[in-house]
Amino acid sequence: MSKEKNALRNILVVIDPAMETQYALKRALKMNEILDGGVNIHLFISFEMDELRKSQDRFEFYCDNNWFAELVKPLVNENIDYTAEVFWTADWHHSILECVKRNDVDMIVMSDYMTDENRNDLTAAKWSLLRVSGCPVLIVHPKAQLHRKTILAAVNMQTANPRYVELNEKILKMTRMMAEAYGAEKHIVNAYEDSMEFPDRAKLLRDTGAKQENTHVQQGNPVEIISDVAETIDADVVVIGTLSRRGIMAAMRGNKSEEIIRKINRDVIILN
Repeated sequence: MSKEKNALRNILVVIDPAMETQYALKRALKMNEILDGGVNIHLFISFEMDELRKSQDRFEFYCDNNWFAELVKPLVNENIDYTAEVFWTADWHHSILECVKRNDVDMIVMSDYMTDENRNDLTAAKWSLLRVSGCPVLIVHPKAQLHRKTILAAVNMQTANPRYVELNEKILKMTRMMAEAYGAEKHIVNAYEDSMEFPDRAKLLRDTGAKQENTHVQQGNPVEIISDVAETIDADVVVIGTLSRRGIMAAMRGNKSEEIIRKINRDVIILN
């Protein structure tokens, strides 16, 4: 396993017992297959209170040893190392962050069960996690293909802001690793709103290592452009960045990354 592939050795999979199908676990199993094994999976098993409050139905939950045995059966069959913790907590996202620290997690994988409009509809707890997570978070869309054929990285290469430069590097590293592991086509999208901020295309090609025909530079609203490009190339996963927020900023919504997540209907990897 290459050094970059090894960067995704410890995976935390968020399990919601209220859901019949655990898409996040399916994705983690596929990652283990693609990355030639050696992935350690930690199961964070917890009802998400926000989801329960949203539901208009009444549920009866009964998760016994048989339920757990069925849950981990694919892991046992594939001889995958796993651990599991069960939580009943109203402080869902903080519990996940503590779990990440305890288990030295490299990536969080969680499902989004989408809306009737086929768009991501994350709860407040999930938004809170995305804003402060120190490791990548993969949001799994139920209809996404398990095998990646096309990966789209959304970058902002025209900025000189050191925080964005570092974020671009993280996005490109993740995209390169995913493309290599899955044998997928790598695409880059760079949207800009001001004509004075047109990115240097030659530098963009050089820094990203993408093919010219796979590089999409367009002027306009980044949310619309990224969503449109993802749809046009039928991206299996979109890699985006969002600068982590703390304090009062962490309680606010509305940045472009969050608008993109809401709009697209495919897997998304979020990096801080």
